[in-house]
Amino acid sequence: MKRLLFFAFLATTAVAHAQTITIGEGSGMTTQLPFNSFYNFSFTEQIYLASEIQFAGYIKAISFRIAYSYNIGSVADIDVYLKNVSRNSFSDATDYEPVSSDDLVFSGEWEIPADTDDWITITFDTPFRYNGADNLLIAIDENSSDYAIRYFRCSDVIGATLSYSDDNQNPDPFGLDTFDGYKELVNQRANTKLVFQYNYGVEEDSVTSLSVYPNPAKDFLYIEGADGETVAIYDVFGRLIKQETYNAGLNISGLEKGVYAVKIKTGVLRFVKE
Repeated sequence: MKRLLFFAFLATTAVAHAQTITIGEGSGMTTQLPFNSFYNFSFTEQIYLASEIQFAGYIKAISFRIAYSYNIGSVADIDVYLKNVSRNSFSDATDYEPVSSDDLVFSGEWEIPADTDDWITITFDTPFRYNGADNLLIAIDENSSDYAIRYFRCSDVIGATLSYSDDNQNPDPFGLDTFDGYKELVNQRANTKLVFQYNYGVEEDSVTSLSVYPNPAKDFLYIEGADGETVAIYDVFGRLIKQETYNAGLNISGLEKGVYAVKIKTGVLRFVKE
């Protein structure tokens, strides 16, 4: 297990080569999310809708906004699972979404600062491929064998969260039917930021002599100094979307929202399609 120090997430530009989506603006506070810190053991599942994310690609980190913590130097042992799901809510406390070891994106220790009101970030061991069509499940298994007093910012969302917790029995993410502790359907959801990394399968060489604008772009993209060059556009999964000779602009109105790479002979430029 590695130890990860979570840092304050100040702005999108603080994470290189990334696009950040923020979900939830509620000012409420809860101890149950992103996991229930009032118990020795807990497991939570939260659902974030595709209509809220409006993006596709590889998620390399998530952030939660802590309100405050009374426990200085507190460390939580967590496993984080992400999954593309069709469901948009939970019907009751037993209506959990099964997860597997294939869904694990982070396993390690979380050092949570005290006296902090800011975003703190988990950078994944394995980036997660979010398909942009399904909803997103975020599950966190906390195995610390102790409790702490922590409050995180949350929003009211009906049926968005399941919370399993107990002081003696540790919920097994792969066998939740056997869990006899506290089970609760929670009508709140942690405010979160999803950090998407740029395109897979396209080399990371950057172009210093050229620039793209506007960025983000909606209908047309312009590349300064690229007239007559062959340009190829790749999506976040490294798939070739279109290829053409550049002449005074690129029509990108038909592209889905997301992060794209524009490859020319001198390297790779990147842009966000709104």
